[in-house]
Amino acid sequence: MQRYAVPLMLLVLATCAAPFAHAADEPTETVSTAIPAPEPPSRMLVETFLDQAANNPQDASEHLHLTWWSWSDETGSNWPDDDAKARRGQLGIDANSTTVFNEQDQEATAKTLFLTEPVLTLEGSIQLVLDEQGGIAVHLPVELTPLTRLSNDTILSIIITEDRAVDHHGRVAHNLVRDMMPQVGFSVKANNTTEATWVVPSTHLEAAGIDFDQQPHGWHITLAFFGGLEGENESRLLGLYTTAIPTPWDGSTAGDFFLPSFLLILCLVVASGAVMGSFKREKGMPRIDAQWISSEPAVLQFRVQAGTQPLALNGCSVAEPWAVRGGFKRVKISAGNHHEFTLRLKQSEDNDCHVSLNVEVEELGSWTQYLRLPSAYDALRSVQDKPKQATDGGEA
Repeated sequence: MQRYAVPLMLLVLATCAAPFAHAADEPTETVSTAIPAPEPPSRMLVETFLDQAANNPQDASEHLHLTWWSWSDETGSNWPDDDAKARRGQLGIDANSTTVFNEQDQEATAKTLFLTEPVLTLEGSIQLVLDEQGGIAVHLPVELTPLTRLSNDTILSIIITEDRAVDHHGRVAHNLVRDMMPQVGFSVKANNTTEATWVVPSTHLEAAGIDFDQQPHGWHITLAFFGGLEGENESRLLGLYTTAIPTPWDGSTAGDFFLPSFLLILCLVVASGAVMGSFKREKGMPRIDAQWISSEPAVLQFRVQAGTQPLALNGCSVAEPWAVRGGFKRVKISAGNHHEFTLRLKQSEDNDCHVSLNVEVEELGSWTQYLRLPSAYDALRSVQDKPKQATDGGEA
C-alpha cells in the first residue's frame, strides 16, 4: 500500500488547489439559482417606512411587502439607513411612517396602472461568487428583452432584504431592506436584447451588514423595474421578480461531501501505513437521529448511538430564527451504548430547522454535525403518510 501514498497525496493536493487556482483567474461561483418567473401584474410592491419603534402594520394581503428603516442616527441602531433615506428622497415623501404601493401614495392609484400584458422578459441566474476582494458578491448574468418600447427613465432596482432582522437593541423587522442598487445599463428598445452581468460587490454588501458566510440563510433578492411605456408620463411597475438568495445547502448533494472526505481519509490511511485505520474510523463513528415529537411547544428528540469509540456531545444549537429554550449539558456516551435527549425550542417557525451538534469521538477527534429538519408543523402533519428524516448536512 505504501507505493500508492505519493500518487494519492498528489491527487488530494491537486483537488484542494484547483479552486484556488481558478479563483486567481476570475471570480469563482459558489452557488447559483435561476431567476424565477415574474410575479403576476396584480401583485404590488408595497414599501413601508417604519417608525422609530420599528412598528409595522400587519397586512395579510398577498402583495410583496418590504420595510425600510431610516432612524439609525436617532436611535443608535446598527441597521443601515442610508438607502432608506435616499429612497424617501427618491419617492418625495416626508419623515413620518409611510406606505407606498408600486411607488404610488394610494393603493387605488396603483391599481389603475396595472399592466394587462408583459412588457419585458428577463432570463438568467442569481449567483454568489468569491470576488477579487475575497468576499462574497452577488452576480446576475441576464438577458433582458423589452417587448415594447419603454421610456428612457426606466430603472431596475436590485433589492436585498433580510427575512427577519434584529438590531442590537432588540428591535425586530421583517423583510427589511438591507441594500438597494439601481441599474440603467440596458436597452429600452422593443425586441432589443441586452446581455449583461449585474454585480453587487462584496464591499457593497459588507457596508449594508450582509454576511453570507456568517448568516447564509434568511435573505431574499427582488428585481423591480419601474418606468413607463413610450409616450407615457406616468411611472408604473413594469416587472417584479423575487426569490430567496441561494445557499450552499440548496446545491449540496451527498457527493459534495463524500469525495473530499474519502480522498482525505484514504490519503491519511495510506501515508501512515495503517490500513486498518479506515475500518476503525468507520466503526467508531456515531449514528445520530432526530425527529419532532411536538410542535407546540416545539420539541426535538435526539437518539445518538455510539460506535466502537466513546464519545461526548459538547454542545447543541440551532440557526435563526429558531432559538433554544434553556441550555445544553455535556453528555458522555460509552462505546456501543446509546443516549436519548430532547431539545426544547422557544417557538415553532415555518422555516426548516438547522441544528448544529458538537461531537467529540475518542481517537477520532471532534467536529460539528449539521442536521436539517423540516418545520415541526410540516413534519408532524405528514408523519403518517411518509415520515421525514433529518438530513445530514455533513461535517465542518
